Amino acid sequence: MLRTLFFVLFWATLLPASYAQIEDYYTPRRKSSPIIFNHPDLIKVDNHWYMGLEGGGKWMGTNLSSSLTGLIGFQKSVIDGYAAAQFGYLHHLQWGIETGYIRNPSRMVLAINSARPFVYRIEDLQHSIPLRFKWRVFRLGRIQKKSGMYVGTGFVWTPTRNRTQINQFDLAGLARVSGSRTQFDTLIVENYSYTTGKAKLEWEGNLEFVGRISQHFEIVAYGRATLAPSSSIESRTELFVNRIAQSTSVAALKPMTYQFGITFRYLYGFMNTYRSEYEE
Repeated sequence: MLRTLFFVLFWATLLPASYAQIEDYYTPRRKSSPIIFNHPDLIKVDNHWYMGLEGGGKWMGTNLSSSLTGLIGFQKSVIDGYAAAQFGYLHHLQWGIETGYIRNPSRMVLAINSARPFVYRIEDLQHSIPLRFKWRVFRLGRIQKKSGMYVGTGFVWTPTRNRTQINQFDLAGLARVSGSRTQFDTLIVENYSYTTGKAKLEWEGNLEFVGRISQHFEIVAYGRATLAPSSSIESRTELFVNRIAQSTSVAALKPMTYQFGITFRYLYGFMNTYRSEYEE
């Protein structure tokens, strides 16, 4: 009887200890999430192509060599409509190259001063091709870095700008001879206007403020200045008194012009890369 009691106590003590050891050594491991090592200094940037349409104004100034003793007047500056289409590529939101098409107008306004002033406009419409290079000088926003200000330079080529006569007119009138009531001088004013053909290639400088409004669209406010080696339009006026040439006046469009306006761009062909912010 005593032997049986010891046998029961022995197994009653041994079995719980054995199960405890099994629990300690074979507890299943909990599932854990994979560890992802982040690089907070890496920033996503994109290379992309774009197409755009722009519109605005073109400022043009005029020089006049002589007023022919007040006979000729002129408007010092005019603003005409300006429109263009563009196609370009932007690399790492840092630099870009761009070309396209420009509807390129030119205009001067002159007047013959008399009892009934005669106002006439010299207008010319050309078709130009730009080639621009631009760089970002600062960004707006520290995370996406998709908006900012760009400066650039380039050239505008106008292959259609040849030496061509635009228009011509003659005006005739009488002027009383000083000190006489019965004698009159015959006045004739001859004018002809033409494109010089000397401004086919112009240097251009530009400034752009770019704002990204969605993944595929951005809006741009731009200002540009173009400088030609010579005037693109001239208007020559000659005064005859009693059929004798007296003097000549030349009105010329200033070689420096300015454009300003808004561009809407569609972005496509994204090629995203990653770069360190310390490379900025």
